[in-house]
Amino acid sequence: MHPALSTALTAYASYRAYSHKSLTPAGIFAAIVTAVIHAIHPFSTLTMCLLFGFYFVGNSATKYKHSIKETLTLSSTNSGGGGATTRTHIQVLSNSICASVLILAHYILIRDDITANKEITFSLVRGGGVAGWKDALIVGVMTQYAAVLSDTLSSELGILSRSKPRLIYNPLKSVPPGTNGGVTAAGFISGFFGSVWIAIIAILAVPLSPAHKNDNSFKVTLAGVIVAAGVFGTILDSLLGATLQASVIDVKAGKIVESEGGEKVLIKSGRSPSFGGAARKRVAVRSEGIDATAKTKAVEGGAEGEGSRKVLSGVDLLSNNGVNVLMAGVMAAGGVYWGWWFVQ
Repeated sequence: MHPALSTALTAYASYRAYSHKSLTPAGIFAAIVTAVIHAIHPFSTLTMCLLFGFYFVGNSATKYKHSIKETLTLSSTNSGGGGATTRTHIQVLSNSICASVLILAHYILIRDDITANKEITFSLVRGGGVAGWKDALIVGVMTQYAAVLSDTLSSELGILSRSKPRLIYNPLKSVPPGTNGGVTAAGFISGFFGSVWIAIIAILAVPLSPAHKNDNSFKVTLAGVIVAAGVFGTILDSLLGATLQASVIDVKAGKIVESEGGEKVLIKSGRSPSFGGAARKRVAVRSEGIDATAKTKAVEGGAEGEGSRKVLSGVDLLSNNGVNVLMAGVMAAGGVYWGWWFVQ
């Protein structure tokens, strides 16, 4: 991709994020750094298309469902519902850091070829040895973006399903919309088409070597791996969310409480919270930018000591951002492993 074009795309995306308030200032900075990392790579057409293919589709899905989602869930920091549509730098990095690391690693491995002005193409030739293994890193970039876009569409559009979500490890149990690990057929279908979208971008944008350019069976195989990564990534994210992430419900409203910025939702520490625990809650509340006294009473339950928030499912170990990074890392590693296995 021409540097001027990648710069224009980055500038446009940054302006759009600013004007639509889809990213915080720190989020915009993180997105720009991520775009620069993707743009300096010889496969910049591929990596930039993957980045922006994920960004525009995922952001559009988030905006589309927000007004409807407001009636289905509660925000952790205000009286409205649906959580925030403005994403933070942590959310940006949780969806792109694994790809950025692989891109930088691949760039370092092919730096001598770049210096020698050799033509850089994507090749996974069986028996290709080290040269073939290098490009396996790029497969990891493809599978990571397939997984995160599939998961984004599955969660953002799946919540709009008319049928009640079912807990992924217990399909007989229906759960409120927004529950971590709650799945619907509509969510899986949305996620599937998200991974297909990334597969199409990858096959069209990757600079294939002469050995692969006219090899349709290779293209189909690679596309199948990317789509499979998206599907398995969605399932893995749901399993991690259902088990390692707490789903907090407001028992009075009967709705799931969603956090701002993908962080953990505050819940009461107990009937008689310690001074230290209460102080930590107040500090956390202030950091969320709302009235500390009102929020602390809501969390701790006021004079009665009984808060309205309860853990519905899962263990409060990971935040949503933590689940995303873990899932993306596993699927990126899976893509690299498949590429390495293919060249053996």
